[in-house]
Amino acid sequence: MEIKKSLENKFNTSLANLTGSPIREFDRFASTIDGIIKLTLGEPDFNTAEEVKEAAKNALDNNRTHYSVNNGIVELRTAWAKNLKNKFGLNYSPDEVIVTIGASAAIEHTISAITNEGDTILVVTPYFSAYEGVGILNKCNIKFIDTVDNGFKLTPKQLDKVLSENSDAKALLINYPNNPSGVSYTRDEVEAIANVLKKYDIFVVSDEIYGDITYNYKHTSLATFIPEQTVLISGLSKSHAMTGWRVGFIAAPEAMIKKIGVFHLFTVSGAATFIQDAAVEALENAEVEKYNQHMIETYRERKDYMVPKLRELGFEIPEIEGAFYIFAKIPEQYSGLGAMDFCKLLAKEAKVGVIPGTAFGSAYNDYFRISYATSIENIKEAVERITKFINK
Repeated sequence: MEIKKSLENKFNTSLANLTGSPIREFDRFASTIDGIIKLTLGEPDFNTAEEVKEAAKNALDNNRTHYSVNNGIVELRTAWAKNLKNKFGLNYSPDEVIVTIGASAAIEHTISAITNEGDTILVVTPYFSAYEGVGILNKCNIKFIDTVDNGFKLTPKQLDKVLSENSDAKALLINYPNNPSGVSYTRDEVEAIANVLKKYDIFVVSDEIYGDITYNYKHTSLATFIPEQTVLISGLSKSHAMTGWRVGFIAAPEAMIKKIGVFHLFTVSGAATFIQDAAVEALENAEVEKYNQHMIETYRERKDYMVPKLRELGFEIPEIEGAFYIFAKIPEQYSGLGAMDFCKLLAKEAKVGVIPGTAFGSAYNDYFRISYATSIENIKEAVERITKFINK
């Protein structure tokens, strides 16, 4: 069906600068190659815990299919606040929590609520591509903070310099443990960054969706030190293998929640009630927590197998402290290709699918991302194929 010709150029002009997810686009390309091992998407290869699925079935049987309270049922908001307290020592009331349709919606609602056209938002790179998309749709001026020379970590000195040069910036977006690098911050490092941020009148949008998946030390939220200016974003997609359930959370001071909640109300209304019931089970069932810990230990085993093998081949890889990604530098013999051409060559010749580093910022044309959220059998075969490709 064709659109009426006179309507073709009447869309939101911001859409002209957006073409879709670069991660999904490359994944679609990789999927066209027969026999390829895809290490592309950031999706757990585990299934959702049986207890959670049973809770959803029971909720459906009990006709929990009617409208929810817009910000989420109180049982789930209470369970999330309790989770933040028990795991990270954070103090939020249920009224300081919104249940969203995944963490991506949480980011969209937040940026929409705190920015006006022309406002500057600062994005720490490498970054999840949705940050830029949301900024463009809200007609923001986006400035990127490049961390490639700092081992993919934002330093207090660098942050202070950027903030002093952009004193009118409305918000800072940061993600840790980081997608795509797996890099994170110790408690002391988080506190040092917070001490810089508290000097400035700026919202801090802290995407901590991988906060449960850490290897070397316990995750510390920026909200530990600056809760009064932090919007804490998270969800159950990664930690609980619930990507398709679309359960995300915003935690922030109640004054922020009231404003962000308006965008939540007028864009999605609320999350499905029966899914929220299942999410309560995900957060409160001890067997589910054991299952989650098993997933994390499995990711650790895969990381500990793959990283040394790739380093032996000459790949430069930062210390991975969380999430389930490897952000590797393209070997010197292929450095002239750039990220996209290298990844296409690897897909075609070695039949291993990875994501070009430019999907996470223009500064990362010498890098590519591997997701080890796949079986150890796939990982071993992928390493063998990459080894033959590099040594040919």
